[in-house]
Amino acid sequence: MVNIFEYIDYRQYLRDAYAERREESAKFSYRFIASKVGFSSPGFFANVLSGKKDISLKLVLKFAELFRLGRKEKEYFETLVLFNKATGTSEKKEYLDRLIAMRGTRLKKVEAHQWEYFEKWHHTAVRELIALQPFRGDFRALAAMTNPPITVQEARKSIELLERLGLIRKGMDGVYERTDAAISAGDALSQALISAYQVQAMELAKYAMDHLPSGTRNFSTLTMSVSGPTYEAMLEELRSFRRRLLEMAQESDNVDRVYQMNFHVFPLTALPQPKAATPAPRPPLRTLPPGGKR
Repeated sequence: MVNIFEYIDYRQYLRDAYAERREESAKFSYRFIASKVGFSSPGFFANVLSGKKDISLKLVLKFAELFRLGRKEKEYFETLVLFNKATGTSEKKEYLDRLIAMRGTRLKKVEAHQWEYFEKWHHTAVRELIALQPFRGDFRALAAMTNPPITVQEARKSIELLERLGLIRKGMDGVYERTDAAISAGDALSQALISAYQVQAMELAKYAMDHLPSGTRNFSTLTMSVSGPTYEAMLEELRSFRRRLLEMAQESDNVDRVYQMNFHVFPLTALPQPKAATPAPRPPLRTLPPGGKR
């Protein structure tokens, strides 16, 4: 049975739930769904699945009845729709919090860990600090090394989480070290978590500007006019630059500090609409010479 609590994208849930019901009965078609839910056209459901159309909250209950959802499942489905329709980071995080709470023990372990890992900025900082100097369990010293400082309890929870995730490990000598493990991103849940983390990273940048000496930080801004193809080429340059920076960090010896680097590129003007395709010119009409002969 399709379990809605395993989904973070309501369209994927509808796609799988439809396939399941279709196997049960051939009459469960797009036309049948339109008649039950109230679509004006059978093609509307296909547009929903492809992302061309959204479903309104009025249709949530009808879909819930159509796919035989219980009370808690209906509530989860409604929140799922709101989560997918949300645009702002804070709004998206609000609905994500609700989904996490409703999923409870149904939440996959890796997803629960992702949520914990990206929820607080200092987890990534603590992991990098492990590489600076031997850490044997002095959480007070570890907490004091972050900027801004974190509490001893926060440092302890970070170490526990990172060890649980396999991102650090405790050696036979009692010293912790980083591992090569990584948390991948790609699904809607990961993207929402990363967006929330990036907001924290921007807040850290503001803190650095307000509290750190100018010689210890570097900020630069550019405002420029470019074409669409130039913008895409710039993004590729940024991706290449990021890869090179990571390589430099991996090759660095005797590391003694942790830095946060943010890249922000966003439009300050409305984006031009794509131009309609210009129809090909019609060939000139061929006329007959006088007398009607060629």
